[in-house]
Amino acid sequence: MPCRSAVLKLMAGAMLATAQPLGAQTAALVVRIGALAIDAAGEAYYGTDSGIFMDFGIEPQVTTLTAGSAIVAGVLSGDLDVGFSNPLQIAAAIARGIPVKMVAPGALYSKRDASANIFVAKDAPFKTPRDLAGATFGVGALGDFNQLSLLAWLEANGVPLGAVRFIELTFAQLGAALQRGTVQAASIPEPFKSDAIRAGQVRAFGDSYLAIAAEITPIVWFATNGWIQKNPDAAKKLTGGIYATARWANAHPQESGVMLARAAKMDPAAVAGMKRLYFATANERRYVERTLDLAVRYGLVQRPVAFAEFSAF
Repeated sequence: MPCRSAVLKLMAGAMLATAQPLGAQTAALVVRIGALAIDAAGEAYYGTDSGIFMDFGIEPQVTTLTAGSAIVAGVLSGDLDVGFSNPLQIAAAIARGIPVKMVAPGALYSKRDASANIFVAKDAPFKTPRDLAGATFGVGALGDFNQLSLLAWLEANGVPLGAVRFIELTFAQLGAALQRGTVQAASIPEPFKSDAIRAGQVRAFGDSYLAIAAEITPIVWFATNGWIQKNPDAAKKLTGGIYATARWANAHPQESGVMLARAAKMDPAAVAGMKRLYFATANERRYVERTLDLAVRYGLVQRPVAFAEFSAF
């Protein structure tokens, strides 16, 4: 039978362990996240600022970059653990033998959320999609999801796909490029489209995302296969944190708007006037499968990519 002093020591230890907060017992796992300062990538900022990631045992270190290609490069080089990209870029990488996978879908898009993403110069003469035959389109990255959606939109509206060309500019440059005539049409996300509208540079012309499917994700969070395999606990906790952040952001647009304004260095009143995005709270095949199919159809991937090799969970 243990002596009285040993029993007291055991009891004291148990009481101390019970009194400590959960975070003191298990150190949070550091995850380096790359994002753009836009609403579509907002989960990185919302989950950090709200403390949701920490609640899931993740200590996020968010790096804001200005181009999706820089985020992909950061993840592949190991400078970042998890990044923000579009499903087409991830599928194209997988098709080329680059070992990456989606860890969670991000923003969703459907008729519920619909708003223009195709813009032309404010004084442009174009009235119908067919007027854009021969036009140059500006996109944030060549071969990305926006270009795929524009191809689907052009085809749906009877514009020969060979009758247009695409050039790559940063989102912040697209409004001025339309005004100068460098491009005749462009796909511009928030908050840049609101900036361009307020500056009197552009007018809305169409919505290309709904040409893909009734509900899609234009954004996914991804990592390398190597990082997922070496850090399965962090990957699963982060995924849980992303979905919890999605539920919170969907229910708290005002609070998340303040966070977005801070990340994007925007006037909070301007963000409050934006049409905000809605985020996926679970992984569903239908969010990306149509994109994977169209990527093959338009020759934007080297081979078909199945959902099973695209998604980690």
